[in-house]
Amino acid sequence: MKTHLETFVREHQRDIRNNPVFRVQVQRMCQLIGVDPLASRKGYMAELLGVGDFYCELGIQIIDICRATRSVNGGLMSIDELRERLIRRRLKGSEPVVNDDIKRAISQLAPLKGGYRIVDFGGRKMVQSVAREMNSDMSTVLGLAQQTSKFTADDVSMQLGWDSDRINACVDDMLRSGI
Repeated sequence: MKTHLETFVREHQRDIRNNPVFRVQVQRMCQLIGVDPLASRKGYMAELLGVGDFYCELGIQIIDICRATRSVNGGLMSIDELRERLIRRRLKGSEPVVNDDIKRAISQLAPLKGGYRIVDFGGRKMVQSVAREMNSDMSTVLGLAQQTSKFTADDVSMQLGWDSDRINACVDDMLRSGI
């Protein structure tokens, strides 16, 4: 089976690199049969698929974008906004990027311990680029802020029924965390 997969990948290497949907499908097929093309950057399948360098390059671009925008967004950006910024940044003719590519690249950043991960806020996928744990109050308030693009203490009180002490504690925690 592995031999047939290697032959398939070799024959379709150009399509795999240029078509993000096909790339994701081939990677999922590899995982289903127990071949992890990303296990080693120098691995044979990663080399055939051309994904080792692609995800390494994408990870570096993700780090650059997240660091450049951290003072504006507190280290929290929607995955869609990150994808749009990546597309604008990448050279014309580069491989297209989809959200699944971003997720894979971020998973490869884990050994760097920079806090890069995908988090879910109110059903919306966000990229967190700072090493911190968010408590449930912070997550709830951020989810509320996503609906209206802002929040006030009155909004939180009215929408969530929180008292002023809880609101102030949450806002203080968010400010200390840089959110």
